[in-house]
Amino acid sequence: MSDPKLVYSLEIRLIDLEKKVASLESQIEGLTAGRRAPGSGSFAALPSPLLKRIGEGESAVRAVRQFRLMTQRELGELSGIRPNHISAIERGMSYGLKTAKRLADALEVPVDLLLK
Repeated sequence: MSDPKLVYSLEIRLIDLEKKVASLESQIEGLTAGRRAPGSGSFAALPSPLLKRIGEGESAVRAVRQFRLMTQRELGELSGIRPNHISAIERGMSYGLKTAKRLADALEVPVDLLLK
């Protein structure tokens, strides 16, 4: 009826698969650490590699947007700023306090992070 070697082989593969899933879940948890639930009212600490990228001169808007796994279009919808304007900001175009506030609210970060 059933081959014991086949059953054993499948059980071993299942155990390996479960280990891989657990490892991936752990990696996902690590990647999402520092993000806050929408509407929680406070800012979560941003990870040091992200802050290092910003400190080295990368656009804070781009770095945080990518950390939040957002597209320019999604950020535009949340902030009310056109995606082509967001693209220009990420390339270095200057922007005012009102725009910074709208972006900061959409990205869920303090405004001063975007004004550095």
